[in-house]
Amino acid sequence: MLNELIRQADTLLQNQGFAYAFCGGWAIDLFIGAETRKHGDIDILAYWPERDTIIQRMQSLGFQVYEMLGGGKVHHITDIRHQSKMKRNIFCCTQDCELVHLFETDEAETYFLDFQHTGQTKLNYIEFLFNDKEDADLLYARNPAVRLPLSDAILYRDHLPYLAPEMCLLYKSTDTEREGYQSDYDHAVARMSQCQKHWLDRALTVMYPEGHKWNSVSGRKE
Repeated sequence: MLNELIRQADTLLQNQGFAYAFCGGWAIDLFIGAETRKHGDIDILAYWPERDTIIQRMQSLGFQVYEMLGGGKVHHITDIRHQSKMKRNIFCCTQDCELVHLFETDEAETYFLDFQHTGQTKLNYIEFLFNDKEDADLLYARNPAVRLPLSDAILYRDHLPYLAPEMCLLYKSTDTEREGYQSDYDHAVARMSQCQKHWLDRALTVMYPEGHKWNSVSGRKE
């Protein structure tokens, strides 16, 4: 049975005027149809052209919006005309969100972020990760030559949109030792189709020509 938090998030994002899909660990659970582990937060796939719309909608819903700057710093977006767009992710949180601790810097509206990885239990935090699409394909953010047809990339369970496991695992392949990532792989690959496994193998071969441990386990190389 899926966590009620995901259904609440879906209800919140519906009819807001932008496309979205759950990604990260929750997408793996949506693919499986059950909650397999504790999740630190809710990650949402979105598209670059709708970034400003998303920021304004989330602000209108009572969330504060921050963009990642790297080096542990974040910028509080109060005006969509003033953004760095250095990273592909923004996060939205309520003022009382217990997961987010911010510390002032000597730069205006810029903070050091301390995120508490205790597991999200309330709908007070949502992170958006922006992506590109082209010719009905979803492009992998770290290499646009790696792509997946949107019809295969965005799947549904009980009307909830989520990123296909092969693309989710490709993103997770950069840090397989991170808590939960190997578990996500083990659960997902046991249920993925041969076509999905084959796509993941080819993508891993492109991204890791010297080899990757998931490539050798999930199927044949090309």
